[in-house]
Amino acid sequence: MQELKISTERWPRKDLERQGYACFKGSDLTVPHPLQRELSLLRQDYEVLPPDQYCESRNRYRRHSRYVLLPWLNLLESRPISQYIQGRELNPTDGGVIRTFERLSKAMEANAFLREMILFDFFNTTFDKEIQSTPVDVGVHAIRNVARPGLPGISSPNMLHKDGEPFTFIHLIERRGITGGESLVTDNDKRPLARTTLTDCLDTVIVSDKDVYHQVEPVEVAAGESEGYRDVLLIDFTPMHPVTL
Repeated sequence: MQELKISTERWPRKDLERQGYACFKGSDLTVPHPLQRELSLLRQDYEVLPPDQYCESRNRYRRHSRYVLLPWLNLLESRPISQYIQGRELNPTDGGVIRTFERLSKAMEANAFLREMILFDFFNTTFDKEIQSTPVDVGVHAIRNVARPGLPGISSPNMLHKDGEPFTFIHLIERRGITGGESLVTDNDKRPLARTTLTDCLDTVIVSDKDVYHQVEPVEVAAGESEGYRDVLLIDFTPMHPVTL
């Protein structure tokens, strides 16, 4: 394994290999102080996410960028593409069409914490060793779901689903003024394997797409609040052979 700046004593890769998913707390991670400052800057960037034009209720905000990772060099370069497509069988709500989101801002794409988190995540997948000498397509989604009275924040799709990428890491960035948002992981027969609610920064769920389905429940605004939100960072990995467009 490459030497990583973000580390943990209990590597989630072991659980991922054994059961097709893994969960860990943000407090399990050791993040150097310079990267903690970068994380703070990344959290601020969620305050200015643009609306997700594919959300009819207009209470979801989103950016999406893609990178190419050369694992043997620990080299990560942003790609000039931000299109995203899922099949209708994967996402009956928004699948079957090419969705184009605004890219992460230049500051977000260059954020040192984000880049180190991508490396940490990749080296906790269970790809075969030969993938470490293969270019890898990395998708990064920054998403805020907002809840208001009578208007829950809903993820897409709002059902058990697979993403279409071999591995997806779901990192909580922040949640405030909400209830709900429980994550559910099931086996391929849709029998529940785990239920957990991400509550603190960097609490994480990892899923192996071939092994499990997953879903997050809608979030509701908490009593007495006029608005609340749930911010997540999604990082997914797909080997580029053949080249992924």
